[in-house]
Amino acid sequence: MTALASSLAWTLAVTPPDGSPSWRWAELLVKAALTLWMVYISYGDHMRGRIPNRMTAPVFLGVGLYRLVEGVLHLGDKGWLQVVGLLVAWSILFGMWMLHFMGGGDAKFLMAVFALFPSIEFLAVLAFGLLIIMILVLAVEALRQRPSLGKVIEGWRARLLTGQFLPTEAELQTRGRRYAWTFAIPALIFTWIYWEWPAVPSWWPL
Repeated sequence: MTALASSLAWTLAVTPPDGSPSWRWAELLVKAALTLWMVYISYGDHMRGRIPNRMTAPVFLGVGLYRLVEGVLHLGDKGWLQVVGLLVAWSILFGMWMLHFMGGGDAKFLMAVFALFPSIEFLAVLAFGLLIIMILVLAVEALRQRPSLGKVIEGWRARLLTGQFLPTEAELQTRGRRYAWTFAIPALIFTWIYWEWPAVPSWWPL
């Protein structure tokens, strides 16, 4: 899987298919590789609560660098939107990690996914998908735990008295959720339904 994650940076740097059957197969192989990558990360996070750097860093650094260079080279063709959008998304995710709203593995996984799909369309699919998934997850947890109103009020009262409004690193470690799969599901939907695979390049031999 490490080799798979590393190879994705090169795969996305290619300008992809149109009329070539062999290039169509290349598209399917890339989408299958992305699917395996996301499923592997989601499963590992769910079972062990960890997302190894070797599975995310090669993608968000390699593909992210390519996307930034691509955007800079096409600044006159709205490439600046890609550059600014990607940098803003990464900054927000880094801030959420620093404020302990999410783990470092989740943040890097999302950084990698945004590097793969730096578009408004993907952001819309991700936001809508997360909204639906989180409503269902919170409903299930509410039915399972049914915390009393008194406990909820007491918890917030303690935070107000101590001034600790944001989650602590210890709380993130002990109470953090293993939710990489909630990011992966919208990303997989986008990969197979909405992601446009560009035209076959002139150098493609088949």
